[in-house]
Amino acid sequence: VGRPRSPNTLVDRTRGPASAAARRGAPAMEVDRYDALDSSSEDGSSLDEPSWISWFCLLRHHELFCEVDPAYVQDRFNLYGLKEEIGPLYGEAMGMILGSAPTERQLADPSQRIHKVLNTARVLYGLIHARYVLTAQGLQDMKTKYHAREFGQCPRTFCHKHPLLPVGLGDQYSASGDNPVQRYCQLCEDVYEADTGNTYIDGAFFGTTFPHLFTQTFPDTKPVKNKFKYVPRVFGFKLHQPGQASDEKEWIEWPKRQKNDPDSEFDSPG
Repeated sequence: VGRPRSPNTLVDRTRGPASAAARRGAPAMEVDRYDALDSSSEDGSSLDEPSWISWFCLLRHHELFCEVDPAYVQDRFNLYGLKEEIGPLYGEAMGMILGSAPTERQLADPSQRIHKVLNTARVLYGLIHARYVLTAQGLQDMKTKYHAREFGQCPRTFCHKHPLLPVGLGDQYSASGDNPVQRYCQLCEDVYEADTGNTYIDGAFFGTTFPHLFTQTFPDTKPVKNKFKYVPRVFGFKLHQPGQASDEKEWIEWPKRQKNDPDSEFDSPG
């Protein structure tokens, strides 16, 4: 039985030495979604040197993230207040975000300082990401992922697999892990748990505003509300709800009642 993971720990499931290190308890990152580290050679050098941002967004369960433009990250105006929130590792974490992806050798060594900086960089990138997705370019990047249904589909039957949007239930990062990212449906206007496996992704990395600003910015993504509502029945009769106020909306019952079919024998004419 594996040990419970910290909210700040990202799990490594790469093959070879990195997996052995993970079994020894080395904090690492989950990368088997696209084999993001396959370009790293045995001596630790990278053949094409992918950026840290691209590598991070290709990690398993990180499909909710988009790639933040490095120019946006380098603009100090966009980073106001984050240095105080992140703490003493802010400088190293920022350097990591703007640098190259870590190598397998770096991730395999549990004594490396990189793991502590890596967790800080993850939080810093997430908080920058929450600001970026509210910009014109960030919204456009997320729209591309939305149309590709990378955020998932609504599990509600009457929403007919409408694409979802990531959302946070709070704007403050939770080190205790009690603010996981959710997914919002524009059709039923409800939220659902996001499938992130063993990887904790904080809701503050997307914020409470994003899906609603997204819908306002791209009105073509706003669905036409359907009026279908499930109606509980026993032997074909609707259940009486005592004291329930009448709903202002005109719902279409499902399962459908036959035309001219009374709700019960007491509704029969005459």
